[in-house]
Amino acid sequence: MSGQIGSLAARLRTLFAPGRMTLRLADGRAQVESHNGRVTEGREAFPYGFRARAKSGKALTLCQGGDPGGTVILPIVNDSDTGAPELKDGDAALYTGEGARVTLRESGAVEIEARKGGDFAAVGEAGKFYFGNDATNLCEVLCGLIDEIKALATFGSPNSQTVMPATQQKLELYKNTVKKLLKEGRDGDVRSGA
Repeated sequence: MSGQIGSLAARLRTLFAPGRMTLRLADGRAQVESHNGRVTEGREAFPYGFRARAKSGKALTLCQGGDPGGTVILPIVNDSDTGAPELKDGDAALYTGEGARVTLRESGAVEIEARKGGDFAAVGEAGKFYFGNDATNLCEVLCGLIDEIKALATFGSPNSQTVMPATQQKLELYKNTVKKLLKEGRDGDVRSGA
């Protein structure tokens, strides 16, 4: 009986093993060295919809059933919070050590930041994306501005001189480019997922 308890205790002790990531392999797998010197290679286990690829950090391995042959690497924990945004209760964030971050605020605000000369890229359905609110949207504002420029009239003599036809054609091309890039309206209610 005491042999079975000892075996069970040994398995429980090896269930979780803290360590450090020692190498990131070209195929995305991580190499982790545990506190007792055991080296494990494998993919990190992430929840659905989330992936990360830390450069270095602390690691925790889960040895299924206490068997070192069935090791799973839990997500690597960065050594510092470099780049992490300030959070209040209820906030959540994704961030990199280089300063790019997406912060979801409890208030409903969404903050997206690209740092150190990084680009902000958004790709939407059919290559178009939507920026707007319940009152208007960016496509509507830009197209309205182009129409106003096309319809400009001058004061003085000759009265009501307008923009040249060639310039109006160029402005119409800009308007068509805006419509190819931006959605003119919102399909359903984005907030409810409809």
